[in-house]
Amino acid sequence: MPAGRLRRGLTEPLLPFAALALLAVAAAAADHAVLCWASVGALAGYSLSGSV
Repeated sequence: MPAGRLRRGLTEPLLPFAALALLAVAAAAADHAVLCWASVGALAGYSLSGSV
């Protein structure tokens, strides 16, 4: 795989957004309220920063 294609795939804004969303759902399912709200706050900050 060429380096440019790999770099483009890793910098895609969907990757961190999906990871934070999965973290929020997993934390809510495991009843970790603080981690859940922290990941929801990170999602909000990420989306408001214009990264998405």
